[in-house]
Amino acid sequence: MNNLWQDARYGLRMLWKSPGFTLVAVLALALGIGANTAIFSVVNAMLLRPLPYQDPDRLVVLWETNPNLSSVYLRTHNEASPANFLDWRQQQTVFEDLAAFHYNDYNLTGSGDTPEQLTGNPITANMFDVLKVKPLIGRTFRPEESEPTSARVVVLSYGLWQRRFGGAADIIGRTLTLNGNPHTVVGVMPANFEFPAPFSQLWTALRFVSDTPPARGAHFLYTRARLKPGVTMQQAQAELDTIAARLRQQYPDTNADRAIRLVSLHEATVERSRAGLLVLLGAVGFVLLIACANVANLMLARATARHKEIAIRTALGAGRWRIVRQLLTESVLLSILGGALGVLLALWGLDLLVAAVPRDFTLFIHGVDQIGLDKWVLAFTLFISLGTGVLFGLAPALQASKTELNEMLKEGGRSSVGHARRGLRSTLVVAEVALALVLLVGAGLMVKSFLHLIEVRPGFDPVNVMTAQLALPGTRYAKNEQLISFYEQLTARVATQPGVEAVGTIDLLPMAGSGGTNTFIIDGRPPVKAGSYPEANARTVDPGYFGALRIPVLKGRNFTPQDRAGTPGVCLVNETFAHIYFPGEEAVGKILRNPDGTNPVQIVGVVGDIKHFGLDDEPEGYLYAPQLQMPSNSVALVVRATGDPANLTAMIRREVQALDKDQPIYDVKPMAQRIGETTTPARLGSFLFGLFALVALTLAAVGIYGVMAYSVTQRTHEIGVRMALGAQGSDIARLIVGQGLVLILIGVACGLALALALTRALSSLLFDVSATDPLTYAAITLLLAVVALVACYIPARRAMKVDPMVALRYE
Repeated sequence: MNNLWQDARYGLRMLWKSPGFTLVAVLALALGIGANTAIFSVVNAMLLRPLPYQDPDRLVVLWETNPNLSSVYLRTHNEASPANFLDWRQQQTVFEDLAAFHYNDYNLTGSGDTPEQLTGNPITANMFDVLKVKPLIGRTFRPEESEPTSARVVVLSYGLWQRRFGGAADIIGRTLTLNGNPHTVVGVMPANFEFPAPFSQLWTALRFVSDTPPARGAHFLYTRARLKPGVTMQQAQAELDTIAARLRQQYPDTNADRAIRLVSLHEATVERSRAGLLVLLGAVGFVLLIACANVANLMLARATARHKEIAIRTALGAGRWRIVRQLLTESVLLSILGGALGVLLALWGLDLLVAAVPRDFTLFIHGVDQIGLDKWVLAFTLFISLGTGVLFGLAPALQASKTELNEMLKEGGRSSVGHARRGLRSTLVVAEVALALVLLVGAGLMVKSFLHLIEVRPGFDPVNVMTAQLALPGTRYAKNEQLISFYEQLTARVATQPGVEAVGTIDLLPMAGSGGTNTFIIDGRPPVKAGSYPEANARTVDPGYFGALRIPVLKGRNFTPQDRAGTPGVCLVNETFAHIYFPGEEAVGKILRNPDGTNPVQIVGVVGDIKHFGLDDEPEGYLYAPQLQMPSNSVALVVRATGDPANLTAMIRREVQALDKDQPIYDVKPMAQRIGETTTPARLGSFLFGLFALVALTLAAVGIYGVMAYSVTQRTHEIGVRMALGAQGSDIARLIVGQGLVLILIGVACGLALALALTRALSSLLFDVSATDPLTYAAITLLLAVVALVACYIPARRAMKVDPMVALRYE
């Protein structure tokens, strides 16, 4: 220990005596370690941190699967129907318990001056028991509170309790009016409880109607289950396969092609974000490797300058491993200093990263609010700092410890060790170029993908459009006539306001991250096997919707005010629907029905395709039903303004409350902002990849410059001889640049091979761009070659100006 402390003190003195070297090395390492710390903190929060439940590894999610669904994602991630869920719960033997929930909006009225719309979840009474969480105050649900005749109760989130009720100690037992129904507050959950998502603000008891069979064809329940101790995922999946097969036989009309897929809760939580985060972690790992190569080159150059010191220490009895230990100690000290500065850079970078993500977007992402430098992140930083110190310090230390005393102690003596060091330095430059090329290619692909994405036309005109959502409570608006009257009055009032060009409504707004589907049959077609009915996305809209968003009616007609209850059923379909189900024939005039043959509707028009979930949406079939025939309690208002749509917000709220003073609006934002939020992952990914690639390019250029400058210094005597023998400055420049060009070409060749192998991992993150896009590869290779040649040319230019007389005397 005493020897280690002695090495550390000596190392600090040596670093202090070389401030330029120390500063450059620490900055290079800080960039690499800081980037790794920042990205690892995100990975730790979103992928690695255990879920905040007891025994989280035993929590699982059950999805229904259906290969016939139009959505690729829903084919393996379909929600359960209530009837199927109840059968699962009754027939299973591998879970301690099985619970379900769905999402709902609640209008909170009668509690304060302003009505408020809240997002929450109806959950089965056993959900908190499955998760094994306890309330902060009060209690959770009792089994009998899921009965339809029981009194309504509610459990509040900690955030809602603090924000709306000021953390009132007497909150338990208070009555809140939610969607027009009185609910008694029975509990408040802890501050860190976020289920199923950070935006959930309350939970009510999910009530199944006992005297009528729950729907088997309506799929909207999300499930959570807890495995019994000792039961494996494979055993549970085997039993679920048996249950699914039994239900397929019992209910062929609804379950013919349905199976059950079991995944861990952790897997279900992280599956969508894992690929992108691991790619970013790999990218910053490359940045750190390039920084290590740079510092290793600096250490080699410094070791050459210290060859006399090392030779003297060897002559005085220091063994080779004693020399290596001293040099490694200095390397580790450098990396610790770089790590300390890297932590500061990471803190600053994380603040910028979190600020760059829209708040509404983070509410849907698990773990975002946990991003920070906790003990695990700091332990990771310490580990990579120490590992980095050994990584970049070991090779230079081993090279420097190879001493030939007779040669090294001679004034001006040279040895073959210099050739070995030059070879190692050249190898490090090749590695830097190769790694930088991989990062640059990845960044080029990500940026090109993002540019392609934002150039996609969504199928409607989002400019100057304001959107707002509202949910009418079923207690006050129990009849369709009441819903229709409210919507017609509201759109009529808004349409007459100054600055309004057009107004319409839709049940599920584009770019709002939600959707629903309907199955159907087509008149005149052969019968379809039960359970394999065609399915399309379904929306309900009013006559003004398509005009407000400027979605073209390509054939037939739009809805009219006459398409209302009591008139023949009609619908509109989009262009993709017409191509899928009526190829080579006219869709307008065809009749669609429910699978049981009821509710005939005639297609009266074909409208243009739109991107409903995001700009990278694949074309899918859509059915549009008239709001005046099939009204929904929840709708979104779409208002086209003649100017800035933000000026309409107060007016929309005023007109809604003029019709119903207790009716809030929520999620008010311009349509252009909604589109922008859907591109947030691509925007952040391309920006971060581009930033890391720029750092890598800079470090690689500095590394090439350093090696070539060192080479010029080492070959000063040789250059003088060449010039004395008649060589021109241009000849010297070609000699130096040629030496660098060989290293660059080798690095580019290795980098291209590595990029072709590794960038395939980006395929799932790219839009309309191949992971082997030749134009990107060519442009990036040219960019790197130009930068590298400039880094070679600067030392070459200095070599051209060497005075032969001075060079011949140089040792």
